[in-house]
Amino acid sequence: MSAPRGVRPLVAALLLVAALIVGSWLGRSQALRPPALEDHASLIDHAAAAAGLEPALVRAVVAAESGGRAGVTSTAGAVGLMQLMPETAREEAVRRGTADYTDERLREPELNLELGCAYLARLLARFDGELAFALAAYNAGPTRVLRWRAAAPDTDALGVIEREGFPETRRYVRRVLRFRAAYAAR
Repeated sequence: MSAPRGVRPLVAALLLVAALIVGSWLGRSQALRPPALEDHASLIDHAAAAAGLEPALVRAVVAAESGGRAGVTSTAGAVGLMQLMPETAREEAVRRGTADYTDERLREPELNLELGCAYLARLLARFDGELAFALAAYNAGPTRVLRWRAAAPDTDALGVIEREGFPETRRYVRRVLRFRAAYAAR
């Protein structure tokens, strides 16, 4: 017995939709897992300890920023593992007394991690240890986060970012927090 007319195309369409949904879910589940970062593990641990940061947090920022690729430069001009803007890196190098700093050296994993960790630690201190604010500031800049915090004084840090932050910044903060939890569980 054959299927009634019009049923075959409907079944084919349903199978196609199901395949797209499953494929999307599989792709998303891969994106939810942070990269291993073994190539830079000891440098990350050292830079995190020197800045007083959790290694899982630094790994999460590296994973979200560069995926562990040391030589990558963003379209905005951010460089290296922690995707530092050269101007920000220069300021941190001056603060740390790094006399031999050059923008070209920002591609060196060790220096990039040291400056990136120092900057992240400074943001954490500036935002009274509120990790969501520090991460949002790392992504969108501290001035914007101060503005967002002032616009939503009645809610917690994550709530402020969710309510006032750029969509990219909201996604970034969520991603780093998710990656941090994954690295801490390893």
